[in-house]
Amino acid sequence: MIYRIFKTDLQNVNKFKERTYQLVVHIKDHKDIPFDHTELSELLLSACRLNELNILHYEGNKMYISTESAEFWIEKRLLPNTVVLNFDDEDVIRLLLFSFEITYKMFEGGTRATVTAKGFRERRRTFESIVVDQFNGKLGEVLLKRFLESKFPNVFIELDWEISRDIKKYRNDIVNATKKVSIKSTNSLAGIWAEADKGCDYGITVKCGVPEPILLQFFIEVCGFSRLINFANNKIPNDDEKFKKYIESINERIKSYKCGEFISKLKGFICGYFTTYRLEVAKKGEIKKYLGEVKEERYIVRISELKYGKKDWEFFLKDTGLLRD
Repeated sequence: MIYRIFKTDLQNVNKFKERTYQLVVHIKDHKDIPFDHTELSELLLSACRLNELNILHYEGNKMYISTESAEFWIEKRLLPNTVVLNFDDEDVIRLLLFSFEITYKMFEGGTRATVTAKGFRERRRTFESIVVDQFNGKLGEVLLKRFLESKFPNVFIELDWEISRDIKKYRNDIVNATKKVSIKSTNSLAGIWAEADKGCDYGITVKCGVPEPILLQFFIEVCGFSRLINFANNKIPNDDEKFKKYIESINERIKSYKCGEFISKLKGFICGYFTTYRLEVAKKGEIKKYLGEVKEERYIVRISELKYGKKDWEFFLKDTGLLRD
């Protein structure tokens, strides 16, 4: 099947989803893909914006995407570089604990990070929103660690779990690497840009698929939410029909989840890496297509320019001292 794509579709996520709805349904029906319909649509949009692996066909000024070209991109680019973790993975548990602890430290003044949203100094972020931001921001590191260690059994990746007041000094995202590595997580699956901090030697981008609301989902699956509902049920009198119905309604919503059974997945598309050698830093205020204004100086390259093959990763691991001959 062939589907016509318009330039306006590439500029609008919702339009692209509508245009390719049947394509994504067909692919999901015929292939085992961990990403849901929305996530896969956005990932395909990114590929089309970059025309990765010639996913688009052109006839004059007209653009098309076919089932075959989409499946080719998925088989060659997406699936080999995708990692899926359960909530009960030990590094995911570490990440959750780290996110809680660093957020507590922020509220206590134990770090120099701010509890106000960037660009909106008057808007104080909630504790929960900061925990989620911390979790999402570091998830790419956990996913990359699992990806590299699964591809190269002799490799061990040590992540930076330290909490410090000093946020100005560059911290290496891979502690045991001999060169400075910047790992960026993004929930913007349709994005086309890879970014890295100034001062680093390598930049790595990971697109993350995270269930929402992630904290509530986690507590549901570790039985914490069920215990709360049972506690409430014991405290609410039997003649309080309104709140007894609320409890019944909540139980109905979570009945498909068995206590202690982890079914939610954290998904990561390891887009690849780039070296900053000889690259110029993007200046604050620059305008990038599909990104908008650059908020702070950093390295920015197109995802289609990243290296992601096994030989590429071997070079990266050797160059950073993570893979010995």
